[in-house]
Parts: sequence; C-alpha cells; structure tokens
Amino acid sequence: MAYVAGRWKVQCQRCGRDYLSNQLRREWTGLRVCTGEDTSDCYDPRHPLDSLRGKKDRQSPPWVAPAQDGPDITPGSGNEVTSEDL
Repeated sequence: MAYVAGRWKVQCQRCGRDYLSNQLRREWTGLRVCTGEDTSDCYDPRHPLDSLRGKKDRQSPPWVAPAQDGPDITPGSGNEVTSEDL
C-alpha cells in the first residue's frame, strides 16, 4: 500500500486484512470493517427487523352498553319467586 495524505493503514476487525482508513466503515456492532471495491467486503448491515417495535394489543371493546337492572325480587315487592314458579 502506498502512502496517501490524510489516510492511515488499519486492519479490518473482522477479516484482519490491512486497508487504508477510508476503506473501513463502522458497523452496527461497533466494529470497524472493510467495505467497497478491492476489499473482502466484511460490512454487514443491520437487519430491519432488529428495530421493529410491537403494537399495543387493546383487549377491551370500543364501547359497551350500560348494565340493565333486572326485576325487583325483594320480599314484599310482589315479584318474588315462589315454589309454584319453579
């Protein structure tokens, strides 16, 4: 490799080969790996599903009817259930 101003010799942290600093790229794992022409192209982009977030699962219905009051069957109301009704 020849000297180029503003660049320096570095190793790819995945394959271990020597490259110039402009041929390496920081990967999502934190490693500096080779990418582009004349390299082993060790760069591995992050999978899109790694950043997928789940949606909240709302279990309740959007609306409900108010509770209906049943017939009054308290003693003395005239609506009591007797043995004849059964």
